[in-house]
Amino acid sequence: MTTEIKGIDMAIVRAFPTVEYVKKASMWTEVYDAHRQLLGYAVYSKPSSNGIKGYAGETPVFIALDKNQVIAGVWLLENQETPKFVQRVENAGYFNNWNGLTIKKALKKEVDTVSGATFTSRAVALSVQAALKQLL
Repeated sequence: MTTEIKGIDMAIVRAFPTVEYVKKASMWTEVYDAHRQLLGYAVYSKPSSNGIKGYAGETPVFIALDKNQVIAGVWLLENQETPKFVQRVENAGYFNNWNGLTIKKALKKEVDTVSGATFTSRAVALSVQAALKQLL
């Protein structure tokens, strides 16, 4: 279940702490502060990543893009994946692989899997790609 504050998804609040207003567009959600200044964009991999599974289940991701459409962060959303494999991926800093990249550069980047969490990390990478492909 996704938690919301003032009707704003917690994934967005985590990525954009000063968010006060969001506007859903066809490919992403625009994120604004209290002065209606654009902070960036929120992108969810679902439904594009439906069917992409790690070791135990789907691995939907949330991607935050800054106002220049550069990746500011990637987070794993609620999932059924094995917690110890997710922890290995997180501990390896895997979600930082795409930070600072444009959408096109991120789609071209080859990211190694995490030893001991190969299925999970591969699924995360595929979910990131699925999310970004919908933006082109």
